[in-house]
Amino acid sequence: MRRIMLAAALVMLALPALAQYKPGPENVALPKDYATNFIRYATVDKADRKIIRYLFVNPEAFGTAKAGTPLPDGTVIVMEDHAARLAPDGIPLLDQQGRFIANPAILAIAIQEKRNGWGVGYPAEVRNGEWEYGRFNADGSRNPGPVAACFDCHIKVRSSQDFAFNFWDYLQTRK
Repeated sequence: MRRIMLAAALVMLALPALAQYKPGPENVALPKDYATNFIRYATVDKADRKIIRYLFVNPEAFGTAKAGTPLPDGTVIVMEDHAARLAPDGIPLLDQQGRFIANPAILAIAIQEKRNGWGVGYPAEVRNGEWEYGRFNADGSRNPGPVAACFDCHIKVRSSQDFAFNFWDYLQTRK
């Protein structure tokens, strides 16, 4: 009985924080220091779009995330898109390792952030656990475009892997 009362009290304490939460991309902020303080753990060539994606994760998540378990509360994954340099025929130029060569200018930035209690308010067919997504322009300003495609892609492909693509994959193989 005491355990039930204690659990109920803890739920009541958490309710005000959840009551303030409203689903939407406004919950996600662009970390101004991600390029210098986050860990770039992957580079992905997207041939279908002729872009290169740099993927970063905050150091706290990088240090505490474990293979096979949900990613920790507070995980922030940043996806920075760059155009590939193209030959005159429109084909991406490749470096010595056969990878695309990126133009230095950023095209777009997308954020995937996980916080305890986030996701409440989304229908089950859309909800990505406790993740929210945000879009940003190259200058760091918020891109007001919809984030529905983020939810659609992540729920269909990776629900069993905490809705995270490359960082989840990276964790399974890191030593």
